[in-house]
Amino acid sequence: MNLIVNSDGYRIGGIDGEILSTNGRVKILDVEIPPYPKLLHLPKIEGKMIAQVKIHGYNVRLSYIPKLENFIAVLRGGYVCAKTTFLLREHFSDLFMKFFKENPKKILCIEVVGRKSLANVHSDYFKEKYDFDEIGYFVFDIMDLEKSEGDRFLGFEDLEGMCKKYNLGIIPVEGVFEDINDLNNAMQKIPDVFEGVVVKSLDGREIMKYRFDDKPDLFGDKIPKREKRIMPPEESILAHFFQGYEEQELGLYSGIFPEEMNDYGKRIDGMKDVILKDKSKIGEESDKIVDFLMDTIKTHGRFDDDILKKIEKLFKNKIGGEVGKILRLERR
Repeated sequence: MNLIVNSDGYRIGGIDGEILSTNGRVKILDVEIPPYPKLLHLPKIEGKMIAQVKIHGYNVRLSYIPKLENFIAVLRGGYVCAKTTFLLREHFSDLFMKFFKENPKKILCIEVVGRKSLANVHSDYFKEKYDFDEIGYFVFDIMDLEKSEGDRFLGFEDLEGMCKKYNLGIIPVEGVFEDINDLNNAMQKIPDVFEGVVVKSLDGREIMKYRFDDKPDLFGDKIPKREKRIMPPEESILAHFFQGYEEQELGLYSGIFPEEMNDYGKRIDGMKDVILKDKSKIGEESDKIVDFLMDTIKTHGRFDDDILKKIEKLFKNKIGGEVGKILRLERR
């Protein structure tokens, strides 16, 4: 199946592969890319653990594909984001390719930010603080495909060493902690543009999240109000739905499943065949796919009537865009 999403205006060529699990394990042109684990909330600190800030961006696995002789950006759900891949190649190709030429079996786990990214949140802050404009990134983990699943993540010393060696931007670190109260005190100083911290064992085997909203009594002034959200709720729901993961706060319990995405692709292909033969069928065929998408997203979450109407409008716009592509293709 074609795994490309978010391709409008960003061309990286068709990439075929197979999503192997709903948590985002994917096989692309003979390269199997493991999922990034779903993080549990931190119950307590055990031993020495390192805390990295949790950035309000989106999680991408950057993987080198030998047959493409280039890297791609894989989203949580296993799909390849054309927009993110294109922009990262445009701005950081030399940097990443130097790393991958010497480490083709390693995967860079990065948080992506910037005004042209899928998470245009606090872009002014990242522009001023880190000089990220259209797109920026922070490496927070490196996976080694030559190691077994349980030992795949590099320990922090190795992660830090590799980032320094290749001049890669590493996620800001708050320190090493053994006591939750010390961590709480340190988190009070973290700017509220962040979401909290990700806490890891020093060997990289345990990874948990500790968000400001886990402790509203301690960090109430750092929890963003809903009105601060830049992306409208319905747009955030759709973005996460097609990326293959949930947005629990907004009622989306899970992203689209691989088989559903495959079905959607087949329906688009079928619509193309029909409307190229008879343009009077455009409205009828478009409505069928919108109905399919609406029925599908309702099984993945719970939304009020107002949000559903807005979601339906976005689906109609999306399918209208697909129709436009088909008609432009015919005119060439």
